[in-house]
Amino acid sequence: MKKGLRVFLILLCLVFAGVFGYSAYRLYDIIHTYRVSEKMYNQLSGQYVSTEPAEPIASDTATDSASAEAAVQIERSPIQVNFNMLQEQNKQVIGWIYGPDTVINYPVAQGTDNDYYLYNFIDGTYTGTGTPFLDYLCAGDFSGKNSVVYGHHMNDGSMFAALTDYRKEGYYEEHPVLYLNTPTQNYRIDVFAGYVTDSDSPSYTFHFYSDEAFLQFVQDAKLQSNFKTEVEVSAEDRVITLSTCSYEYYDARYVIQGKLVPVA
Repeated sequence: MKKGLRVFLILLCLVFAGVFGYSAYRLYDIIHTYRVSEKMYNQLSGQYVSTEPAEPIASDTATDSASAEAAVQIERSPIQVNFNMLQEQNKQVIGWIYGPDTVINYPVAQGTDNDYYLYNFIDGTYTGTGTPFLDYLCAGDFSGKNSVVYGHHMNDGSMFAALTDYRKEGYYEEHPVLYLNTPTQNYRIDVFAGYVTDSDSPSYTFHFYSDEAFLQFVQDAKLQSNFKTEVEVSAEDRVITLSTCSYEYYDARYVIQGKLVPVA
């Protein structure tokens, strides 16, 4: 009995050691992935993105000195992106999303499916954090009525994890806008809704059969939202939906929706 007990205890210790070793390896692998990804994105933004505050520019419609003094100031995006150089690295990069005072400062790609950029950096390097990407069924120039961009919810708070902060009281008031730069047009994103939803909910609708259907879509989003806003969305407007995983239930998602407002 004593010998059998010793063998059992030895085997039990080996099992525990194996479990501990595997857990330690997985923890190291996760932390390493986060650090590598952070380094890659920091290098990318350092190369191609300027976050120097930009002064508003005056409208060029003024015809005399008096009207020039009263010229409307055109808002500029707080970042400037060198898409010419960025697209030399990867032509599938179609935008850059930026959230002032948040970690959101990433390229947006669009592949031929919704799988590739789940686990790949824009240079093709495998990474568990992936790259934020526009749904492959959406118009690549964000001209659709609802452009859907996906991003991982990383446990270290990177990628689109910051979107779930909109569930906190007062967070919207401090972060009412984000920005989307594209090769042809920059946009301010006026956030109007944020809520938990299913992965196959109407929030991911791209096309609408009428203006009424689109406006109902916007109204339904506002009714579900964790916060209230004064943002008005008309039938002529376009919106963007930013989506990330949430963990309230199986396959839950948290989405932020905003109106695309052109800026310089």
